[in-house]
Amino acid sequence: LCFPQKLWKILESDQFRSIWWSEGGQCVAINEVLFSEEVLGRVFATQKMGSFIRQLNIYGFTKVQPDFQRSASLPEFLAEEAAASSHSKV
Repeated sequence: LCFPQKLWKILESDQFRSIWWSEGGQCVAINEVLFSEEVLGRVFATQKMGSFIRQLNIYGFTKVQPDFQRSASLPEFLAEEAAASSHSKV
């Protein structure tokens, strides 16, 4: 499989806890430490996070601006996403 297909499969899988979609599907969040342990080297040919990030950049992914900090834990991330979404509707 090519990089985007592998990325899609791991994002859609319940097998991995280190990477997930934001609630609205607009962002991908990655817990780098856990991701390095459970995904890199097993699913992708590299074991270096920098190489994985370069691949993301090639396919148009960009890092969220530094002033837009998000939690690395999935439950906190989803709660923050929901709060930001409801705030923008007011």
